[in-house]
Amino acid sequence: MYLIKLTNLALLYLFVWVTFSLIYLFLDILNLGLLLNPFLENGQKNLISSSLIFSATTLFTGEISKIIPYGFSMPLAFIEGSIGFLIPPFIMAQSLPSKLSPIERSGLPIINLVKCTFFVSIGSLFAALGLKSFLVPNHIIDGGIVGVSIIFSYLTGLKLELYLLLLNLPFLYIGYKKIGKRFVFTTLIGISILSLGTYFLYNAPVPTKNLFVASILGGALLGIGVGLVIRYGGSLDGTELVGILVNRATTFSIGKVIMFINIFIFFSAGFVFGWDKALYSVLTYVIASKMIDVTIEGFHI
Repeated sequence: MYLIKLTNLALLYLFVWVTFSLIYLFLDILNLGLLLNPFLENGQKNLISSSLIFSATTLFTGEISKIIPYGFSMPLAFIEGSIGFLIPPFIMAQSLPSKLSPIERSGLPIINLVKCTFFVSIGSLFAALGLKSFLVPNHIIDGGIVGVSIIFSYLTGLKLELYLLLLNLPFLYIGYKKIGKRFVFTTLIGISILSLGTYFLYNAPVPTKNLFVASILGGALLGIGVGLVIRYGGSLDGTELVGILVNRATTFSIGKVIMFINIFIFFSAGFVFGWDKALYSVLTYVIASKMIDVTIEGFHI
């Protein structure tokens, strides 16, 4: 049993490491391309050089954290990895030629990519915080693939993030076929950061054991996070992909489509965690679905 858990953990670490290494390489290639641009001013080139140095420093501190005792290396790696992933895109954004107007800037593919990556990352961290601080400790499930992953993790004892990765892979293929490469790219970033966040927040403090409060706060954080990811072109869950496709073909909002799908999952949760937890899960998703709609479409009185 322990060997299986160690193997699963090693595979998860390898997947996350490869994913983030590719993202870092991609950002550095973009930076190098900008650095070689003859139209950039010296100050802008200095900012790009700073981004490259920061990326190299991040990788170095990541290696250093491996020799630190386990209890300290995990929080350090999470903080260092988050900063290393989010800061370089902002440096890149400031490195664009100053002669471009705001409209021209907003139309650049690089800036759009950086903006989407940043907000998808923030949304994924919000969702991870809602899960690990409010929902999972109180046995209140999320819906969709995340909800199924919580149930499987509880029944098997395996890590939640392992199921988050594996069960979402088929939907990445569907998204590639139906929506496009950019959707798959942003979704892969979102799912990777969600999985990484839930892993490193394994010992996160639980602010409340009150199921009603946990349902409201957890649902709000989850809804905001998922809404941000969807708004900027990605997804954290296979049911969100279904919601996006149905939304394109009908007048149903994404949040309502997801809520309909989750009715079956909540019934399953009732048998596993108890019907009181299932009812609080419904409350959580009513709040989350509304926050998804508000985050995507804006607030309407």
